[in-house]
Amino acid sequence: MPGLRPALVLAFALSLVLPTAGAGVSTPGQAPREAVPVPSLEPERTAELWRRVVSTRARQAQTPADCRPLRAVFYAETDWLRLATKLAASASPCADYYVSIPPVVADKTQPRRDQAWRIRALGPRFHALAEIHFATWSRWVASTGQSWHTAGVTARERMAAAGYDVAQGDTWVLNEASSAIRRGQGEARANLREFLRGLYEGDGTRPTRGAVFVIGVGQRTPDVSVYQSTMQSWLGDTAFWTDMARYVSDWSQEVYGDVRSYAVPGIPRETRRDYLNDYLQHALLLANAGPAEIEPARTFLREAYSPLANAAWERESGYGWTMVPVELMQGYVSAQVYSLRHFSATNAQARDHWGLAWAPRNRSGAAAAEFAARTGVLLDRLGAALRDSGSAGVPEDPGGGACGPPGQSAWCGGDLPDARPTEAWKSFRAWSQPVLSFATPPQTVIAGTPSGALGLALATSSGAPTPARVPLAITLASSSANGLFATSPAGPWSPTLALTMAAGTSTAGPFYYLDTLAGSHVLTASAPGATSATQSVTVTPAPVARIAVTPGAGSVRARGSRAFTASARDAFGNAVPASFRWRVTPPTLGTVRAAAEGKATFTARRTLGTGQVLALVETSGGAASASASASVRVNPARLRIGSLLARRTTSGVRVTVRAADGARRPVSGTVVALAARTDGERSVRRASTGPAGRAVLRLATPRGTCTTLRVARAAAAGFTWDGRARRARVCR
Repeated sequence: MPGLRPALVLAFALSLVLPTAGAGVSTPGQAPREAVPVPSLEPERTAELWRRVVSTRARQAQTPADCRPLRAVFYAETDWLRLATKLAASASPCADYYVSIPPVVADKTQPRRDQAWRIRALGPRFHALAEIHFATWSRWVASTGQSWHTAGVTARERMAAAGYDVAQGDTWVLNEASSAIRRGQGEARANLREFLRGLYEGDGTRPTRGAVFVIGVGQRTPDVSVYQSTMQSWLGDTAFWTDMARYVSDWSQEVYGDVRSYAVPGIPRETRRDYLNDYLQHALLLANAGPAEIEPARTFLREAYSPLANAAWERESGYGWTMVPVELMQGYVSAQVYSLRHFSATNAQARDHWGLAWAPRNRSGAAAAEFAARTGVLLDRLGAALRDSGSAGVPEDPGGGACGPPGQSAWCGGDLPDARPTEAWKSFRAWSQPVLSFATPPQTVIAGTPSGALGLALATSSGAPTPARVPLAITLASSSANGLFATSPAGPWSPTLALTMAAGTSTAGPFYYLDTLAGSHVLTASAPGATSATQSVTVTPAPVARIAVTPGAGSVRARGSRAFTASARDAFGNAVPASFRWRVTPPTLGTVRAAAEGKATFTARRTLGTGQVLALVETSGGAASASASASVRVNPARLRIGSLLARRTTSGVRVTVRAADGARRPVSGTVVALAARTDGERSVRRASTGPAGRAVLRLATPRGTCTTLRVARAAAAGFTWDGRARRARVCR
C-alpha cells in the first residue's frame, strides 16, 4: 500500500474516536471508561502511526538468518488497535502477531465489525483473532436449545459477516475456557470439544484451527497440590487432547504473574527468569514429566502450548498484581519476554510460541491523557523487547536482548521491598501422583457377552509398581451409554463400578465389562490423587437375530426392475455385516440378482401378480438363520406396435408387424389381428410375433387393386396394448 489519502486517514481517525456498537471513548482529562472496550486509548496518535506503518509495509525487512521465529498470541481486553499498531511499528521480522478483538459488549455472540482489516493492513504477519466469549455462548446454547457444534458453526458465520478472513490468516480465539473443563465436571469437556469442532469446521469450506485462552491459577496460590493433581488427571484424558490437536493451534494458559513474586531484592535476573518460567511454563513442564499414558496431551502441548503472560497494568486482581510504577512494569514485561524466549531456545523448541495479555486499567486515577501516555510507553517497551529478544545476541543467554544490549541490563530489573519468590511451582517439574493403568490388554468382546477378567495396577510415572498408601477408591466408567461393569461375569451389572485398592497393594480387580452397543469404546478408571487410566474395548455385533428388506413393498411393470436392500441386526439392534441369499416366490414372477452391501435387483418376468422377494442369512452349515421379505407386484407393461410395413410381391402383399414395449424392446408372443380391405372386401388375419418381436403375413391380392391395412388388436402376456393402431396402404 504506497500511501493513504488524507480523507481516508481522517476517516480512520474518526472511527477510533467515535463509538461503535459496544465501544466507549474517554474524554481528555478524565479516566477512561474502563468497562467499555475501545480500539485505542489514543485515537489520533494511533491513526497517524497506523498510517505510517501501513504505508511502509511493502518495505518491511526480510527475516534475517539469525532471527528466531515467534508465534505471538495476544489477548486485548481493550485498546487492541493501539497494541497491534505499536507492535507493528517495531515488529520483529520473524514474528507472527495474533491480536484478539473483543466482541460487542451488548451481545458477546456478535464479533466486532470493521476492525479485522485494520490489523491485517499492518502487514502479512499481523492477524486478527475474533474473541469467542465462552460464557456468553453457553447461555446461547441454553436459551436456543441448539447444539454446541451448531454454536461453533454459527460463531464462524458471524465472524465472516463481521469481516474476519481466515483465508488471509485471521482466526478465532475461545476466551475463558472455565475451570470446570480442567476438573472434568459434568459435560464440560464434551461440550467444549463439540464447540471447538464447530469453530474448526465452520460451514465446511475452510476448516480453521484457532486459539483457546484457558483460565489458570494465580502465581501466589499458597498450595498448588490440588491444582497439580487435577492437571495430571486432565492430561490423562486421551480423547480430549486428541480433539484439541485436531481443532486448536494455540493453547494459551493464562499465567498472569504477580510482580511481588518477581521483583525480589538481591536476586539476579537469571534467577528471576527461572522462577518466572516455573510459573509461565508449568503446564508444559508437567506434561514433559508425565508418564507414557499422557502422550497425546504431551505431543499436543509441545506444539501448541502458548503461555499467556501478563502485560495488564494497573491491576490488583484478575490479572495477577501489577500495581507498580510504569517503570517497574516495563522491567517486568521485559523480564517475561526474556524468560519466555530463553525457555524456548534452551528446550530445543523449533519456534517460540507465547503471548501476553493487554488490559490497561486506570486504578491510580491519573488523568486520561497521562494514563494513555504511560501505557503507550509500556507498549513501546513490549514491542522493543519482542523485537530485540529474537536476535542471536549472546549465545549462552538467548532472549537476553529483551533486557537491553549485550552486557547491559537496562531492563528486567526493579525491586519491591516486600517481594518474595514463589517456590510452589517447582513441583510441576515432576509428576507427583501415581498412575493408574489397566493391567490386562485391550479386549474384543461380543455384544451381550461378558468380557474376560480385567485388572488395574498402580505405578509411578516411570512405570515401577507402587503400593497405595491408603485404600484407593477407584471408579470405573465407560464412554458407551450401554456399558456395564460387575465383579463377576454373572453380574449384577451397573453403569459404574466402585473398586477399592487396598493399602499396601498395587493391583485391583478382577472386574468384568458387558456392553450391547457395538463399536469402539473407552473404559476409564479414576481415583483421587492418581492419574486416570483409559483403555479401549471393541464390541462386535452378536449373531444375526433379524433382518429387514427395504422397501417393504413395491410394484414393477413386467420386464421392469426394482432395487431392494437387506440389512441384518443382532438382538440388541446393532448392524451386523452379512452375506444375503435372495430368491423370489413364486419363481415365475421374476428373478433377483444380489450385489454388494446387501443390495439386490429384482427383474420381473411377464407373469402378472403378487409375490415376495426374500432375503436370507445363512449359517456356516447352510441353514437360514434369519429371513425377511418384501412384497412385490408385477403390473402389465405398455405394449405398442412399433411399425407396420407392407410391400408388393409377385403374388400379393407381404406385411411385417413389429411389437415393442415402452423401452422399445421387442415383445415376443404378441398376437396381432390385422384388418385388410381390398376393393371393398374386408378380411382379418392373425399372426404371432417371434423372439425378435416381428410377425410376417402374406396376402393374395389381384393386380390393379389397392389394399388398406390396420392393426385392429394386439395382445401379449404381461402387457396391455396402448390401442394406437398402425396403418399402411399398398397397391399392385
